Amino acid sequence: MDIPTKEYLFGSIFLVANKLQTLGDAVLEEISLKQWLLLAMIFNMEIQQPSVTEIAEFIGSSRQNVRKMLEALSAKGYVALSVNEQDKRNLSVALTEKTFQFFAEFEAGGAAFLEQLFEGIDDDLLASARNTVEAVFDNLERMKRQYGKSNSRL
Repeated sequence: MDIPTKEYLFGSIFLVANKLQTLGDAVLEEISLKQWLLLAMIFNMEIQQPSVTEIAEFIGSSRQNVRKMLEALSAKGYVALSVNEQDKRNLSVALTEKTFQFFAEFEAGGAAFLEQLFEGIDDDLLASARNTVEAVFDNLERMKRQYGKSNSRL
């Protein structure tokens, strides 16, 4: 079967995401790969104790999905949730010491995981893939603005 490149890449993005999630969930013990990614994204935000809404916007997810994951992480002790001082209807999120300990313990294993994942792929190909993914992100942002304003369909 000869699948055109754009269609192949579009479908492959979903397949890679599913396979990574399944493998990551098997490697991680207490939290899921999506929960780990959420913690890492919060860690990399420039906002101290961001709100659920700010986190959702930062990662491009719905507020409801983020809140559900945060509640699970809170129950496990990875985040502390508190009423947001600026908006009492929203929650502020703080990473806990347990998260920082997890990051420290996971660092070496995470580096080894990435080495295995990208084994045999040279630096030029990795740089090209990064440029492609960044361009796709830019296109998605542009499309979000376009379709969000007009509510039009493709």
